[in-house]
Amino acid sequence: MEILVGLVIGFIAVLVIYQIYTVSEGFKRNTTALGEAQQTGLYSAFVVGLDLANAGAGMVVESPNLASCFDPGGAMPMRFGKSYRPLPVVVADSGDANTPDTFVLAYSSATTLNSAAPFTATSVAGATFQIQSPGGFHANDLVVAISKPGSPTGTDPTALCPTSKVTAVALTNDTEGNVIITQTPVDPPGGIDLTDAALLLNLGPCNRVQKVMYALKQPPPLDNSAVTWDNKPVCNAGTPCSLYAKPLLDTSAGANCGKPVDLPANPIATNVVNIKVQYGIAAPGDPKGILNTWVPAKATPNDGDWTWTTMMDGATLITQINQIRAVRIGIIVQSEQFDKNLAGYTGGNYLNGAYNWVLFDCANVVKANCPGRITGTIAAQNVPVPGNWRFRTYETVIPLRSAIWQHFF
Repeated sequence: MEILVGLVIGFIAVLVIYQIYTVSEGFKRNTTALGEAQQTGLYSAFVVGLDLANAGAGMVVESPNLASCFDPGGAMPMRFGKSYRPLPVVVADSGDANTPDTFVLAYSSATTLNSAAPFTATSVAGATFQIQSPGGFHANDLVVAISKPGSPTGTDPTALCPTSKVTAVALTNDTEGNVIITQTPVDPPGGIDLTDAALLLNLGPCNRVQKVMYALKQPPPLDNSAVTWDNKPVCNAGTPCSLYAKPLLDTSAGANCGKPVDLPANPIATNVVNIKVQYGIAAPGDPKGILNTWVPAKATPNDGDWTWTTMMDGATLITQINQIRAVRIGIIVQSEQFDKNLAGYTGGNYLNGAYNWVLFDCANVVKANCPGRITGTIAAQNVPVPGNWRFRTYETVIPLRSAIWQHFF
């Protein structure tokens, strides 16, 4: 009898201990999951925000002249990689709240000369450049020649903006401060003829000039395809995506340094479910360039056409490009671990296990008046058991500081 009583007490103790362990493990799992999601969201927002903060650096000051660069056309994102029109950032809106957006950005890293220097003599393709600039150019710099500066649009097919890699700089010791730049054409490989009306803009060391595309894609083995422009991947609970950064210029410091190339994308963060990007624009003609409203990258009834095709079009005036004052990003991430306790759960942003998210909200009681507000739902899961993942949303606003400091209207 004493043994039986001892066994019963032991069984009860085991059941109590097991129940305590189960509850504590559930709290631990939830805490860990939320911490992982928070780290992923914060890191993604930091990396993207850091690059976007530099968008347009070294290029915006020459916006009126770079606006004459002919639009190279072709498929994105390499169309952006080949273009030197003054576009700090270009966004592709997916057209659906639950489908991620894609965007590309560009900036230079020149530290000694941010304005273009005039040619003082004509130059045939591949020959040396004679430039009026006693300083500001160095070996291995990537330079872009503006063949017909001052034109308001890039619709003239002869107004090309070829790039070259500087191999040597020699002073002429004349009173005008001319220098002779020995260069190797980068794009197009053979270079073009340039007149003494052209300008030369230094973009800095060729391995530090940046043109990058940010996009989401399901990671291998779910999806072994390349990261492409406007591919609209399916990134939902159970099949989250990874955030990738795809360089559009060769930064190897070799012979092709600064050349537009189709390079593999680099993974930044996993378990990203959605990313939405919008422009912050100023009112047309505002002399102060103050941010007036937020618009998605699509045609809007009241604020104009902001689709990527319009932004990349050579006929788009520099006045519209320079309306862009900032960019805001919303990122939705999920936890690494599944939480079956969310099955049928109603509380916070969850309704019966489904996660209802809101991005770019405002304090206005009438939510329809919040510019660019987006809502969506991530359905509850039933495989392998009912429940869902834990989700977190992150938003950040990135002022395009170069565009703000050196704007032109």
